[in-house]
Amino acid sequence: MKLEDIMNFLEKKYNPELAEKWDNSGLIVGRKESNISAVIVCLDVTADVIDQAVANRAELIISHHPLIFSEIKRITSDTLLGEKILRLAEKKISVYSMHTNVDSAADGLNDFILEKLDLNGEKSIWIKNESIPESGLGRILELKKEMSISEICTLIKEKLNLENIRIAGEKKKVKKIAILTGAGGSLIPEVDKTVDLYITGDLKHHETLDALEGGLTLIDIGHYESENIFSELIKRDLSEFFNGKIIQAKENQIFKIV
Repeated sequence: MKLEDIMNFLEKKYNPELAEKWDNSGLIVGRKESNISAVIVCLDVTADVIDQAVANRAELIISHHPLIFSEIKRITSDTLLGEKILRLAEKKISVYSMHTNVDSAADGLNDFILEKLDLNGEKSIWIKNESIPESGLGRILELKKEMSISEICTLIKEKLNLENIRIAGEKKKVKKIAILTGAGGSLIPEVDKTVDLYITGDLKHHETLDALEGGLTLIDIGHYESENIFSELIKRDLSEFFNGKIIQAKENQIFKIV
């Protein structure tokens, strides 16, 4: 199958126009006319993931985080990024990234994490996209009945297979939840006062202090931990269209509790 056909299929669900202005989603390395018989799906294009792609003879890596974020002036083996790009080119492996467009899309990553958590409630879009109102950043969940913070923490660890999460705040009962995969600290000022709990990742000290002073309780499940389900989601999508080999990359948490 041609790479362009795979891209067209995915972009019908995950409209590139949903990507934030600072993002770099799309085809990062490769030719649209390339023939693809095997795909590896990952969160990050690490050297190890490239090794896995080579071992599985995958011609395409689909990642959540773009391989290239900022402008680069040269591609040489003197840098980690340059070495990766050179190796990908030498092995004829393309890289296609879907980042904030997957976060915002209807039935994208934020909906998928709620599907995994299986909380009983009414779901709505948190920050709607002006041009595509059925999509947007984050989700709000109004629970059908109150749950304790303890119950929610236990559920998160069980459903997302996490050993540890971080919690900040005093609220013991929760009715309304805001959730955003990835690093959501910058959007704390956008959280409505009626929200009891904000679930996200990568929270910083001062962001958290501001939230606590505003009466918001937070659960930090980690950046990797909130997004590693991307591979499962995209594999499920691709299996409806692509008849070749689809591999979920083996990736590990960056931080370990010791």
